[in-house]
Amino acid sequence: MQTGRLAGKIALITGAGSGMGNATAHAMAQEGATVYATDISIEKLDAEYADTNITALQLDISDSAAVKEVFAQVAADHGKLDILVNAAGVAMPTRESTQRVDAINHAMVEAMQKGEVYNPEFFGGITDDEFDRAMRINLYGTFYMIREAIPLLKAAGGGAITNFASIAGLVALPMPAYYPASKAAVVGMTRAAAGELAPFNIRVNALAPAGINTAMLKGSGEDHANALLMMQPLKRFAEPEEIAQTLIFLSSNDGAHYTGQILSPSGGAYLA
Repeated sequence: MQTGRLAGKIALITGAGSGMGNATAHAMAQEGATVYATDISIEKLDAEYADTNITALQLDISDSAAVKEVFAQVAADHGKLDILVNAAGVAMPTRESTQRVDAINHAMVEAMQKGEVYNPEFFGGITDDEFDRAMRINLYGTFYMIREAIPLLKAAGGGAITNFASIAGLVALPMPAYYPASKAAVVGMTRAAAGELAPFNIRVNALAPAGINTAMLKGSGEDHANALLMMQPLKRFAEPEEIAQTLIFLSSNDGAHYTGQILSPSGGAYLA
């Protein structure tokens, strides 16, 4: 017999191959949920879930047809869904964009350490493909997931959706515009969905993290990480397992009166 705060619940998590999505998949399974863990990388899924009871499914969330197939499997297996966590996302959509932004961040941090003024410029270097790819994953992918989840959440009599936004979508930060634009749009979509779905007992919230100790943060470069840390009153990055506990709260009966909320685990970098 399943026990825990999520006993008997069916949960689907994107971006579960690493980082916060991975920590959330394991935490929800420990709390009794039946978990579907999805990621674009089959190698990561195989490494993380081969010896678990978690069902791992390869999924590119920017592909609406692939999203439909995953939900069709959940429907065939259970006929309902209780929890959706949209953790998949991309910060730098290409290797070239990562290298370009790393160089700018390095110059910015170096200037700050010297007490000099440095005005980073990103807009001119953004390509159409970079902007499109970031939007297709961070925004379109989240939309595809919510759209397909709604019938199964209604079939369950209600449930919880949590979308991953970012502090970058809430405050002015110098970075390529595609990332804060996509994450601010996720905030707006979260609030719209919360209003529409409340009559069906479906709660929709978002997390807007700052620095979390994940591969995505490390991949963005040491200078970018240091710049984020400088903004935080709490001088450490949160661990993915800490964020997973917030997801447990929002997805369980403990968070039953939270909807349309944007929670920011940011070490005090965002105060609202």
